[in-house]
Amino acid sequence: MKNLFIFLTLLLSSPLFSQVDFRIEYYPAVNRAEMAITKDDYQTAFTEYQTAFAAVKTPLARDIFNAVACKFLLNDFEGAKPLLLKLAKKGISIRSLEEKEVFRLENIKSQWNSFKFLYEQIQSMQQEQVSSDLLQKIEMFDSAYDSLRANSIVVFVDESGKERLLISKDIQKKKTNGGLSTEDAKTKNLMNGHVSNELFTKAQKALVDFVVDYGFLSEENMFVEDSDFLRNGNAWSIEKYKFRMSFQMNGGYSRDVKPFSTISDGKKKQFDSSIVESVKLGRIHRDLALKLLLGYKTDNKLFFTKITIENIENCSLDLKEKTYSLFYYKKSGQNLDTESQQAVEALVLGDYDLLFEKAKYKLLKNNYFAVSSDAQIEETTVPSCDIAKQIIERANIIKD
Repeated sequence: MKNLFIFLTLLLSSPLFSQVDFRIEYYPAVNRAEMAITKDDYQTAFTEYQTAFAAVKTPLARDIFNAVACKFLLNDFEGAKPLLLKLAKKGISIRSLEEKEVFRLENIKSQWNSFKFLYEQIQSMQQEQVSSDLLQKIEMFDSAYDSLRANSIVVFVDESGKERLLISKDIQKKKTNGGLSTEDAKTKNLMNGHVSNELFTKAQKALVDFVVDYGFLSEENMFVEDSDFLRNGNAWSIEKYKFRMSFQMNGGYSRDVKPFSTISDGKKKQFDSSIVESVKLGRIHRDLALKLLLGYKTDNKLFFTKITIENIENCSLDLKEKTYSLFYYKKSGQNLDTESQQAVEALVLGDYDLLFEKAKYKLLKNNYFAVSSDAQIEETTVPSCDIAKQIIERANIIKD
């Protein structure tokens, strides 16, 4: 009996049963796969995804989808079938898949049409196992928010200078039946403002507290619901109540620009730590985590500029094409504070070469893959190369 106990102890403490840290075991291979995608090397990308998937029990939907896209582009639908079934078990609908360009490739259309009946059967068999406590809170906030929006009033001044009311259909009935004065509308609007602010404060607190206490629910326990294969209901709620609505005296509302403005800095730090832990456990994708971190300043992002030059005669610039030149630069934003920087590094997001290549790929080339990037592209037309050169000299150029 003693030997049996020792054997079981050793077995349960072996790597087979130990908790895998996705940041160490999973994402390095995913990084290599994503870099290969930016080079159109789909076979290498798929091999790296296989390495990542073999290291963990439940790979994540975003990466499974990209592996499927690799197989489609390699004209290997049979090799994609096991991965498609994994997506089905995560609750991803056929509609979400068919919205993606890669599912419209001619080489896989007939095979997909034959296979999707089985896919739908597997997908429909899965049952959401959402925490009833969180679900009830979300439903309560959503119901209150929808009711508030259905009874909203905005007072505005039209072109002739007269005050007008923009009212929802529920209040429109009251106006039609008994009349509604501008003063009544303003009073109602202020009441909505108080209710709205109270609602958002409570929603923010409840959602943040839930994540701090329990972390994020896994993809299997709350299905992925967006076309980018990242967000579940938990994440959607965080996003919905991230900013508080502030109603104004003259109608309408403004939105706080500071995420979760009602949450203390200490609680935000706990929230960020819980996000990192959820990534470590493989409950959510690190690309989603970066969007949700409350301490992360998102204005430190990549900006790409496309300069179209009208007259390239006597141009001293080395143009790859005769009509325009592309230049990429990083716009300086706020520096991360120490704790935010540590949170980002803990998510294995320090590979800035990969971040840059993914951003460029998504903006300029990608048709088939789910790729996250906060990068933006700006286009400008200038009359001559001299003006284009001035723009380039002011930019902090990374690559050209």
